[in-house]
Amino acid sequence: MAASSRAAGLGRVAILGTGLIGGSLAAALKQGGLASHLVGFSAGDAGQAMSLGLIDEVADSVEQAVAGCDTVVLAAPVSVNCGLIARLAPHLPPGVLLTDVSSVKMPVVAAGLRHLGPALGGFVPCHPIAGSERSGPQAADPALFRGRIVILSPLPQSDERKTARLEAVWAHLGARVIRLAPEEHDRVYGLVSHWPHAIAFALAGAVARDGVSRDLAGLGLMDLTRTAASSPELWADILIQNAEPVLAAAAQVERQIALVEAALRQRDRAALVNLFSEAAAWRKATG
Repeated sequence: MAASSRAAGLGRVAILGTGLIGGSLAAALKQGGLASHLVGFSAGDAGQAMSLGLIDEVADSVEQAVAGCDTVVLAAPVSVNCGLIARLAPHLPPGVLLTDVSSVKMPVVAAGLRHLGPALGGFVPCHPIAGSERSGPQAADPALFRGRIVILSPLPQSDERKTARLEAVWAHLGARVIRLAPEEHDRVYGLVSHWPHAIAFALAGAVARDGVSRDLAGLGLMDLTRTAASSPELWADILIQNAEPVLAAAAQVERQIALVEAALRQRDRAALVNLFSEAAAWRKATG
């Protein structure tokens, strides 16, 4: 399918939230000719996004943003996206494709089930596994999703044609699309993303409280804590919105740390090597 015909499929697109992810998606859609017109709304970023050429128009309200749109993308923090669903439900055009890029799926799914009514069939929850410790539209990158995984979590009520259309667009942007149920998404990403971010913040915080100079930190520590340079507000929101799966992930990690601590107290080198070898094999296999 040619890019121009795909552009007709997305048509007029409203992006609510024009920070790193929303801005990057806008830039990628524009670069790929996958949208006929891009409308942005964000309390602080949309004007800058337009000055950077990421979007074509700034809306004064979310209701104005979605008017006449074929596709609506919720690209604000998770809790904000949940509120947007409730606010926008009465104003969504008939037949609209509604999606989000939230890092947690169950809260937006719950909001959709509660508020969307007849528009629920057009809702296809989504999560691109891409990002940066940088934030805002100035960090937008049209290549951000190239070679990355994008999770689609369609509901049983989601229109398969709309789901397939969104899948094709992400594939055109260079992403590898995987479908995952919302509950499984939140369980998996609580372990592989959300709790690791909390650990990075905690480790950086421990070093900071000890007063150690950054000049003494090696690359290992800086690599481990890279994501601690991310937005504290954003990650507090993600962790709270996915609290139960994150706490379950924390318990798994704590059990593993307890095994390391026990081996260390006993000065059991063989046990430490076994624990570290299992971890090293997984890490090397994943590249």
